Amino acid sequence: MRFFRLTRLLPLAFLLAIPALAQHERGEIRLTVRDPKGGPLVAQVELVSEANQVRRSFSTNPNGNSIATELPFGAYHLQVSHQGFLPVEQIIEVRSEIPVSVTLTLGLAPVRSRINVRDSATLVDSERTGTIYSIGSQAIGEEVPAQLGRSLTDLVNTEPGWIYEANGVLHPRGSEYDVQFVVNGLPLTENRSPSFAPPLPSEDIESMRVMTAGFPAEYGRKLGGVVEATTRTDLFPGLHLTATGEGGSSSTAASFVEVGY
Repeated sequence: MRFFRLTRLLPLAFLLAIPALAQHERGEIRLTVRDPKGGPLVAQVELVSEANQVRRSFSTNPNGNSIATELPFGAYHLQVSHQGFLPVEQIIEVRSEIPVSVTLTLGLAPVRSRINVRDSATLVDSERTGTIYSIGSQAIGEEVPAQLGRSLTDLVNTEPGWIYEANGVLHPRGSEYDVQFVVNGLPLTENRSPSFAPPLPSEDIESMRVMTAGFPAEYGRKLGGVVEATTRTDLFPGLHLTATGEGGSSSTAASFVEVGY
């Protein structure tokens, strides 16, 4: 009888655990662009957050819709443009995992010239209480590691509060082996140092957030540091080609080619 009662409680425990897995401080923006008559418009979109070092450029589909996913919480500067129409700029706050729906209507552009002066509205997140260091796609793409497979960990080592061991083990605030990597909200509990596990492919990572305090509750206790990595989600339509080559000491070399449509 006791075993029968436990089997009835297992589905309930599974349902209660599902919300905890999804809490990784990422939101999304659902954008709809229309012309003055209400018809769909294929427009160019630029989404920028200086505090999170996120910069994405994409376009809406033929129905005028587009979704930007895996966005770290914060303020974003949204700019939508289309030839022959007035561009629209707007500041959007992403503060929860609930999607933010935005509908914009572009008006017809008159023949005139103007100068746009922009401030740094997204450079500092005024509502963030903890310290989080963000690493964007430009810094990841320009990193030249000292050794093969250490491009991401080298970038983490440049942030305040981190030091390197000789074998590439990261020590946050002097703590040993208390680093947790999180990829797209999924915690990786094993040691991800280059000497113990294959490195994360830097060409697939769009941005990272590095924390040494103020961890979300779902990441657990006794953590010295957390490295959140977000993979690339926005793809341009058409043919894609990615080629990567690496070389190191002791005649070490690696290459990778990916083609997709």
